[in-house]
Amino acid sequence: MDARADAYGHSLALVGPVARELGFTGVVVSDDADAARARALGFRDIVAGRSPVAESLTGPEVYGLAPGARPVLTLEGEIVAVKRVGAGAGVSYGYTHRTERPTTLALVGLGYADGVPRLASNRAEVLVAEGRRPLVGRIAMDQFVASCGDDTPVLGAHAVLFGDPAHGAPSALEWAAWTERDPLALTAGLGHRIRREAR
Repeated sequence: MDARADAYGHSLALVGPVARELGFTGVVVSDDADAARARALGFRDIVAGRSPVAESLTGPEVYGLAPGARPVLTLEGEIVAVKRVGAGAGVSYGYTHRTERPTTLALVGLGYADGVPRLASNRAEVLVAEGRRPLVGRIAMDQFVASCGDDTPVLGAHAVLFGDPAHGAPSALEWAAWTERDPLALTAGLGHRIRREAR
């Protein structure tokens, strides 16, 4: 199994035990420190660093990041502020988006410092409550804004950046397309401030 880049942002500590339970005995990791962690998790066949062997191992499929694969990762951020604004309101710095009509904006506590690509600004969607909402304005270091129309999201609720489309969320593959990057690079770029948990 390809587990480079800390299992592409999923965390080797979370993915490793599940992979072992499923019968994986081999793993490719980024460096010697990750190799030691993999050994401690019970992997026997370990390749550290770049290798021709690594390119032939299961990678995107394990993480639900290949077309047709079931998503296994959900990225969500907390709604930290909600504000009603009128038509013509500039959103985020530089005002790259102006509201066309009165709307409710939700400020979500994730930004480019957390690995949310700035290229998603004014392009991507997030799931808030029961609907997909456009991400509007520039993504800032620690936050971004979703336009919720006439709906008022609950302060403290979560906005799902990507997850399972069967539950209405955008997929990581959609986010990869919106941000013009490989899905593995998208998830590997998620920052250390994001709490990882297995469910």
